[in-house]
Amino acid sequence: MIALLNDIGCSTDNTYPTDMHAFLATIQEEQKIYDTVFAELIRQVTINMLERGEVLAEIRRRYGHMFTKIPLHVKHLHTELVAQRKLNRRLSEELVRSKEAVSDLWSELDVVRKHDIEVTKQAQDAQEKLIAVLTQSDNTDEILEEYHKLYKMQRERLEEGVRKSEQEKKMWIDAAQNLALRIGHEHGMVDLSQLQKTENSRLRSSNHMIVIISNTNDQEMTAIESKIEEWRVKILTLSQTVIEEDHRNIDTLTKIQRSMKLVLKNLTVNEPKDVIESEHPMLKQFHLFDVRSLSEHLMKWVEHITSVAVRFTSDSDLAVHEEITTIRKIAESWLEAGLKLLHRNEKNTNSKDYVPLTDVLSKIGLEIEEWLTKLELRISGEEGIASLVIGLQNQLEDRYTAFSARDFEKPLPTPERTQLKEALVHWTEQIASLTETLTNTCEKEQQKVPLHVENWVSRIIDQMNTDTDVRNEENHKLHTIMISWMVHLLVKSGKEKPNETWDHEFLQLTQEIMSFNMNLLRDSSDIEMISDDDKELRSEIQLTKRLLAMERKNALRIYQQNRELALPRSSIKTAQA
Repeated sequence: MIALLNDIGCSTDNTYPTDMHAFLATIQEEQKIYDTVFAELIRQVTINMLERGEVLAEIRRRYGHMFTKIPLHVKHLHTELVAQRKLNRRLSEELVRSKEAVSDLWSELDVVRKHDIEVTKQAQDAQEKLIAVLTQSDNTDEILEEYHKLYKMQRERLEEGVRKSEQEKKMWIDAAQNLALRIGHEHGMVDLSQLQKTENSRLRSSNHMIVIISNTNDQEMTAIESKIEEWRVKILTLSQTVIEEDHRNIDTLTKIQRSMKLVLKNLTVNEPKDVIESEHPMLKQFHLFDVRSLSEHLMKWVEHITSVAVRFTSDSDLAVHEEITTIRKIAESWLEAGLKLLHRNEKNTNSKDYVPLTDVLSKIGLEIEEWLTKLELRISGEEGIASLVIGLQNQLEDRYTAFSARDFEKPLPTPERTQLKEALVHWTEQIASLTETLTNTCEKEQQKVPLHVENWVSRIIDQMNTDTDVRNEENHKLHTIMISWMVHLLVKSGKEKPNETWDHEFLQLTQEIMSFNMNLLRDSSDIEMISDDDKELRSEIQLTKRLLAMERKNALRIYQQNRELALPRSSIKTAQA
């Protein structure tokens, strides 16, 4: 028996990699032993009993057939077990993914719920405050009405007092002027009245010139502001439209990228490792489902990328380019008008204050051109977006066309799966580059440039108002000095001898008048200065200087006459003494 087992190779102990291999080897070894034993029994029985030998041979055949089926059944059972494990793993992954999605939805729902509670609470608080304010306003309206009545009575009383004071003041001023002019006329200063009229005429003419200069600046600035407002509305509308479209495209591309990453992860995780996974009926359905879902994903990606590429593949950008051309013309118009206004004011006495404003306006012009250029590039896609989007659209359409032609009842072969994974990686990289480029929107220019324009307008208006206030202040100050000089001339003439102090006052007043006139003429050099009665205002303000010289000579003449009259009187008094 031992020799027989050694002959069939069943007397040695062997090691196996797994228990399944050991189990199958044991079954095969038992089959060999049964087969050998039956063969020996059949041989011995057949020698003496032929019929019994045939029966044993039939039993041997049946036992051999049975032992042959056992390893096959065990292998099939093992295959079923492996497939079931892989199926469980796939279902577990899908379950985990579903749990994560549900968790995200619950988190978002919780955020929405908290926000809703907060908004509801704020609305309730606002409603309570509104009720309290309305209740309080009902009580304060009556008090406010009483205060309005009291304020109106006090205002009317004060206005009446001011009106009477002004009338009294004007009456005394007129009386003092008439008295002074009569005294001057009696003392031989016949031109004093003319000097006073000329000074009033100079004051009115100067005020008129200042008003004309201010009105001219205001009219030009109003026209500039009107063009700026038109430009601002158009460019902000266009820029906001482009920015909103960019945000929509970014959201669309982000959804495509997220979907591609999910498909890439499924293709990587669920890739068949062996023939069992690819051919087993239970797992094959999952692979076929992946194929059909991949076709749906490709179709959605094509639709989404087409919605992004429509800006660069349709004629809608022509109207936008025409709008940009119109906006650029409006901007050039008000920039040119602003430079013209600044250059004219740079010729006046405060020219140094307008040079920085000119530099600021030049920088604003560059910022506007940069903004418009950025909008043009974004709309046309010449900054690289158009080529990337159209290229990605063509790739997805080609892939979808080729994929639609395949048999959806067959799983993806390994080469096609590898190509698709490489394509998905390349597409996600392209989308990342597109998203990064689209993120650089015109929002910064949209906030910065209009603010710079508004600040420039405010600065130039303040500067022109300051210049007007300075001119008015200098004009009234000069008028006060002129009246004071005439009063001193009237008081001192005939009693005091003109001396260096008189000359100094006269020269100082003359220089101030000349300086003010020169500055006013310089400020109004490019502006027509015609009064309502068609008089040239520039010539009106230059008459005072000549009358001043005449009055100074009259004062000297009156002093000499009074001295000659005083000498005979002094000699008579000496003789009498």
